[in-house]
Amino acid sequence: MNAVHRVDVTGPAAPPRANGEVIFDAPWQQRVFGLTLALNETAAVPWKTFRTRLIARIAQDEARPYWESWAAALEDVLAASATLTATDVDSRQDRLAKRHPGHDHRH
Repeated sequence: MNAVHRVDVTGPAAPPRANGEVIFDAPWQQRVFGLTLALNETAAVPWKTFRTRLIARIAQDEARPYWESWAAALEDVLAASATLTATDVDSRQDRLAKRHPGHDHRH
């Protein structure tokens, strides 16, 4: 059964925007945003749960860059659901960080 899981990207957890469009400063930010939406569509990450965690992460450190709070909130939700442990996330993050820019683009 396919269901569309709507996400509310307004209010206290709203991503930064310019001219109504979500803005990103780096490719990883687009990826973590897309990954979160994809996980929501499969119901692996319920939007309400993620949004609550994101608001908490933002409140925890309002000086932290928005997308870092977003990534931390996603990590929290995945770890809490036992989808991935924090160690799994850290390991994968380290592997990805070591890749050279453009590694996933064919030229």
